[in-house]
Amino acid sequence: MVNNKIKQIRLAKHLSQEQLAEKSKVSVRTIQRLEAGEDASISTLNLVAGALGVEVGDLFPKTDSDQQQVKIQSADEQLQYQLHQRREEYSTFNKLYTSCFIIVMLVWGCIFPLIQDNEVLSSIVGMLWIGAWMIMGPLKKGLTFKFITPKLDKKYPLTINRIDKNKK
Repeated sequence: MVNNKIKQIRLAKHLSQEQLAEKSKVSVRTIQRLEAGEDASISTLNLVAGALGVEVGDLFPKTDSDQQQVKIQSADEQLQYQLHQRREEYSTFNKLYTSCFIIVMLVWGCIFPLIQDNEVLSSIVGMLWIGAWMIMGPLKKGLTFKFITPKLDKKYPLTINRIDKNKK
């Protein structure tokens, strides 16, 4: 039996077991077992801690048990490693997206002198160029939401519930 504060924290955050299970991507039965004091994997503890918005160490009362301290430290190290890797990949995506967009806009801008004689075509290309600048942010958010975040969540499961998972 492992003494933990999961139920106490869950109730303080006004969450049912079902809500916590959904947020942490584990079964309701797993939450029940954890609250009953059964042992769990480091991965499960990280998911539950993330859903509750606390660190793994906050799930347990302060103890002198070396075994529990080692487990908590290991859980935190795994989480920090995955957060670091995830943030690096997200940063790479941001840099790649920005670089591609700037290159496309520069090439597009170079087209202007070539079509200067045709006012209609020049106006259309100009409006499209301005429009592209306006959709840059929403397009990036859409790509992040639809493709990047699910890929990173799957690759780094311990970071799924972390609010700061894509921040440097």
